[in-house]
Amino acid sequence: MSTKERILIESMKLFSINGFDAVSVRMIADAVGVGNSALYKHYKSKQAILDAIVEKSKERFCSQYQNRMQQMQGIDDLKEMCLSMYRFQTEDEWMLMFRRILVIEQFKNPKMASLYQQFFIELPVQSQANVFRELIQEGMMKDRDAEVMAMELYAPFFLYHMATKESLTKQLEQHVENFIEMYFVKKEG
Repeated sequence: MSTKERILIESMKLFSINGFDAVSVRMIADAVGVGNSALYKHYKSKQAILDAIVEKSKERFCSQYQNRMQQMQGIDDLKEMCLSMYRFQTEDEWMLMFRRILVIEQFKNPKMASLYQQFFIELPVQSQANVFRELIQEGMMKDRDAEVMAMELYAPFFLYHMATKESLTKQLEQHVENFIEMYFVKKEG
């Protein structure tokens, strides 16, 4: 692993435990095992490190979502896509640390609050709404407001992002099945 990657990982760990403001460049350098000058060789500032973490998190999330969407062949795959994205957001160590950073910082920093909203609310809802618009045009879903349906599907998953109950899987599966039954057009035959 390169020094640049170690800087991101150690910064992520420190920010997710202590918050952005409480972590100094010296703390990051010590955690990586380098001097301040070596750290500054890779990143101009602590904010630049955070910006790189945000970009990497966006790339990671979008890549996972794209992969899941490419595997979705039909209605039957919707449940697995929802559950796998939920597992990704609640079990992937990088995503867990990123969420903790945003949760900690959103009350101190309006930019972080906006980022939390964009990343964990708007991006999933808009992405799902776009899929639903296509499915409505193809006649696979009932003609309803795609964004409202996306909010309806996503809300329980968002609600339980911070929960640690493993027993939620069955309820979330049932939620998706109910959603499919309510909004998808049943094919005759």
